[in-house]
Amino acid sequence: MISRRRFLVLVGASAAMAMLPLQISAKSIGSEAKNEAKRRWAMVADIEKCTECMRELIKKTGNEEVKPPCVVACDRENNVPEFEEKEIDPQWMRIVKFKNKFGEEFYVPLLCNHCENPPCAQVCLTQATFKRSDGIVEVDMHRCIGCRYCMIACPYGSRSYNFKDPREGLREVNPKVPMRTKGVVEKCTFCVHRVDEAIANGREPEPACVEACRKYGKNSLVFGNVNDPNSGISRILKESIVIQLRPELGTDPHVYYLPKR
Repeated sequence: MISRRRFLVLVGASAAMAMLPLQISAKSIGSEAKNEAKRRWAMVADIEKCTECMRELIKKTGNEEVKPPCVVACDRENNVPEFEEKEIDPQWMRIVKFKNKFGEEFYVPLLCNHCENPPCAQVCLTQATFKRSDGIVEVDMHRCIGCRYCMIACPYGSRSYNFKDPREGLREVNPKVPMRTKGVVEKCTFCVHRVDEAIANGREPEPACVEACRKYGKNSLVFGNVNDPNSGISRILKESIVIQLRPELGTDPHVYYLPKR
């Protein structure tokens, strides 16, 4: 049980930290917004192709819990650890098996939806969770106090709490991605470091999962700027029937799904 003294210290720290993010918000509205306001990143996943990929992998390996190339790439790129205790194993991206009303099984990739109206950011005590002007929802690990309110608020189960130091579950570390610590929350960032690097070099960004799916999977993931009417993802959203997860909540998730045809 937390002591009264400890509780007051945490509350005081939270109140003090809550005043600081105004500078970050101002920055995102200022110079950063000039460059990113014209961009709104999103992803589309083709459920039929994902299902085909998973069925082939399971048949080949005999392992129902095999990780497809997209998940493996996500883990390696973003220093996502793997622990034997599954209940505390962080997951930025996972493939979940569902069954429709006809008894047919299909597989769906689940990750942070980078919502237009992210409830996780609304409940964060220290504003450690914030949405950039390009729509990417990030977590400032230095501000996170591990209260896990964001995990409760997220309707998609997209966040993981670090019960252990992530380095204990890593074989190698990607120096381009900041390491998290024990006691904070982490999640998918759309490989924000890749996005920023690509934009700075005049290239189209591609998260690690999308690249791996294109090279080693079924090319079922598409990433792009929905504010650009000529982008591949904009054409898909315009020409296809897509679904969002729990749209009735008003979060406006920016991960879309092409249903099985």
